[in-house]
Amino acid sequence: MQLGLTKRTGDAIRILMHLAALPPGTRLTSSELSTAARVSAGNTPTLVAALSRAGILDCARGPGGGCALGRDPAEITIAQSIIAIEGSLEPEHCAIDERRCVDRDFPCGLHETWSMTVRDLTASLNSLSLAEALRRDELNRTRPPRHSQPLGGNGARFQRRTP
Repeated sequence: MQLGLTKRTGDAIRILMHLAALPPGTRLTSSELSTAARVSAGNTPTLVAALSRAGILDCARGPGGGCALGRDPAEITIAQSIIAIEGSLEPEHCAIDERRCVDRDFPCGLHETWSMTVRDLTASLNSLSLAEALRRDELNRTRPPRHSQPLGGNGARFQRRTP
């Protein structure tokens, strides 16, 4: 099983993180956002439109137009960003078959645990603002890369031998 964000949602969050790192009110065109956030130029307008409909982006056409964050990054949650692209954080069906548990005569054996997990994940994503995600990202960039960290309790590192 693979739990994770879809590529579209990851692309949208990269766009938002890039805009959050810029001075407030900075506007970028779809083309500039595509390049800066490493998002396919073909996907960017669709993502920008969805984020704009959700009030997360403020977009304007024409000269001097472009997209800027619609609110302060501290007021935009990662959950809101995901919902703008995916439509919901709720699972589409039961954890073990194609029906939703509410459509069954009885809930599946995983229902309680799965529902609790989804609730906890949703609460975490609702409590993580774009500003905090950006702060964490910047903090992580200042740390040494993982591969340079010791890989054992004794400080030994695996090293590639060159022939």
